[in-house]
Amino acid sequence: MSLHEAEAIILRHYPLSEADRLIVLLTREVGLLRGVVRGAKKPTSRLGACLEPLNHAIVQYYLREGADLARIIQCEIVYSFLGRVRSLDRVCGFTYFAELAQEMSQENNPNPVVFRLLLASLRSGEQLGVNNQLLRYFELWMLRLSGLLPDYDYCSNCGLCVKQKGFYAWLEGGQGRCEACSGSRGLKVGPEAAAILHRLQRLPPEVFAALHWSEQASRELEDLSRSLLDWHLERKLKSFRVLQEVLEGK
Repeated sequence: MSLHEAEAIILRHYPLSEADRLIVLLTREVGLLRGVVRGAKKPTSRLGACLEPLNHAIVQYYLREGADLARIIQCEIVYSFLGRVRSLDRVCGFTYFAELAQEMSQENNPNPVVFRLLLASLRSGEQLGVNNQLLRYFELWMLRLSGLLPDYDYCSNCGLCVKQKGFYAWLEGGQGRCEACSGSRGLKVGPEAAAILHRLQRLPPEVFAALHWSEQASRELEDLSRSLLDWHLERKLKSFRVLQEVLEGK
């Protein structure tokens, strides 16, 4: 049984027994990792406090070859994203980021770009708050890094550049088509939203989250990202419904 060390973001934890917890982490080195923390629920446990959700940490763990669960033995907090001011929008937004990252990441499949995306999005949310721009940034980049966001810059049928004109998204075929080729079928994404989607590829989250766009463009991008996520996940995430209620009530 080998000892490993990983940089991780704690996504969630679950009760495993009277004293133990099951922890789900996104690591830079191995992707999604599930581990047991013995005695984590005891009041005297230092590891229990260290492995709270949304902590950025360095963890040490044992993992037997062929085993599904690691045994986490040591943890050092780098930063706690919920350890300071806990506004409701940040708590709900960060919880949604964590659930989406868990659903779209794979065990034993390292993806350091996804890890950096989650870390950068948490930092931006802490600095600027969680708004619709940051949500779309995280969702669309998660789709892109998972290979689930089609190239919407050009019509998939005639090759026309549509990144400034708008397009129709055919979810079932993973295609984007210009108005002439689409026959007005599919999810319509107008010129403003298409241009914003193109800019997404070149901007860090803190810059994208500060952009201003029309209510229509915001609605079109939300419809696109939510439709793609629902199509691939085949269900709506509970944390998103809660977050939506919080943002609509602000």
